[in-house]
Amino acid sequence: MLAHGAVLMDHGYTHQYSNVNNPYSGVTGDDFEFFRAHVDATDNVVYDGPPAEDSTVWAQSRVTSALAGFTAAGLPKPALWTTPHYAASATDYRVLGQNFSARLERSLYFAGTLSGAPADAGRYIGQFFPYAVKDVYGTTVLPEDLGNYEPEPYNNHPARLPADLVASAKANLAVRDGVASFFYHPYYGTAPLQQTVDGIRALGYTFVAPADLNQ
Repeated sequence: MLAHGAVLMDHGYTHQYSNVNNPYSGVTGDDFEFFRAHVDATDNVVYDGPPAEDSTVWAQSRVTSALAGFTAAGLPKPALWTTPHYAASATDYRVLGQNFSARLERSLYFAGTLSGAPADAGRYIGQFFPYAVKDVYGTTVLPEDLGNYEPEPYNNHPARLPADLVASAKANLAVRDGVASFFYHPYYGTAPLQQTVDGIRALGYTFVAPADLNQ
């Protein structure tokens, strides 16, 4: 894949928190890694905040273990990071910025960050950008602003089809120097991906490598 132009990214260490439901199964790839969460009685995912052991040392240990996995597999160190399920603490984001040249994702931003006060782990908003920025954590953030293909509703989120992604890309044309960026799970096969790519290209977008945005 690398020989054909693929870009390596680090998407967490295990993409799970221990072996407990967080919020789904405790299985790697399913759950939050740097944040705690649960599913409530009405099928909403509720964010509970950073884990009790969250710290600079804890976050760095997970990043170090992840990078060691790349080395053990004979792969180069990735320059880009995506946080599992787009949720981490302010402490974690600063650690990530020390290890990677950019994050490609949506992120959480905590009360107190702008004023220089200690971050309030219980008060935060999620934000995404339509173009590359340097955020308040001092890290370049590359956009993911279209969402992802999801053929079935889940956790009170509607299904999201290729036409929905293309419609978001069209709306994004109102932004000067805007970027249309989405992610896609490969287990859905290539047909919906092809529809999405063709639809976005038809709007006049040109696909580029993430590094082209990280200048």
